[in-house]
Amino acid sequence: MSISADRLNAIIEKTKNVRIAVLGDLMLDRYVSGTASRLSQEAPVPVLHVRKSEVRLGGAANVMRNLTSLGVQKVLAFGIVGQDRDGEELCTLLNRGGVDTEGVLAVPDRRTTVKQRVIASSQQVVRMDFEDTEPVAEEVRNALVDMICTRIRTREIDALILEDYAKGLLEREMLQVIADTAREYGVYTSLDPHPGHDMKVRGLSLMTPNRAEAFDLAEHYWTEPEDVVEEDCVLRKVAAKVMENWIPDSLLVTLSHQGMALFKREQPESIFVIPTLAKEVFDVCGAGDTVIATYTLCMAAGSTGEEAAEIANHAAGIVVGKAGTAVTDIPELMASFHW
Repeated sequence: MSISADRLNAIIEKTKNVRIAVLGDLMLDRYVSGTASRLSQEAPVPVLHVRKSEVRLGGAANVMRNLTSLGVQKVLAFGIVGQDRDGEELCTLLNRGGVDTEGVLAVPDRRTTVKQRVIASSQQVVRMDFEDTEPVAEEVRNALVDMICTRIRTREIDALILEDYAKGLLEREMLQVIADTAREYGVYTSLDPHPGHDMKVRGLSLMTPNRAEAFDLAEHYWTEPEDVVEEDCVLRKVAAKVMENWIPDSLLVTLSHQGMALFKREQPESIFVIPTLAKEVFDVCGAGDTVIATYTLCMAAGSTGEEAAEIANHAAGIVVGKAGTAVTDIPELMASFHW
């Protein structure tokens, strides 16, 4: 299928009034870039002549950045940061982008997650992770659950995105309470799962693993993909297993250069494949964030799953052609369609 210009415009128009909450692991992505033309006298390592240093929102915060870039006027952040300068900077960046950070809690004795990448002549040399991953205190989780469920019950949000990067914040029981409340009140709920967590949260609206994550979730040994996605019997088997265990309404599996595959609980034998649109892949960092943000936004605006997948595929095709955790906007997204 190919969405028409009129239909795309109608969906985009409705997205302006959508209210979306995001709960997950908040991060900062720092980039230090320059040139390396000589070795250090102290050790056999290159010396980087730093040309530029920048910081971007990462993790669940990058999902929020995607949403605001797509024109969503009401984005609510829920998560934790440390009581440190990085946490303050992260909240400042979110606020500057128009995100409501009332639901971001500053936790003592815990550092804000920061991923710092060193890039020499456009080549990433090393990544340094500054983080605490031990489980968050139960009272912190309970406070977040109470805040989110209150917003759901008072009908202040239309959709909820759950972002798990295994940093100690999310666990199955808290997510199940949230998912159950969201379903009761008709709030569309998406989860980007982490395969390292045994969190079979049931009754979600959407799950968005990549192919490797889907295989891990299904506890299935890895197989190389078939050239024709529709003929990938193992992928179908894996998807069926994930659908059986987690019971989401839809499962959107991202397939790198092959695009995406959408599976729906109401059509268990069907697979909807969306071929990739990326002309050049520069950096896949954050592409999954773009997919879940765009798909969820479109569904909350009244699109079908197939329409949402097609639009999300266009958005992902744009961001992988950019460096770092990139985003797209409505004019750029609209221009990617050729009728």
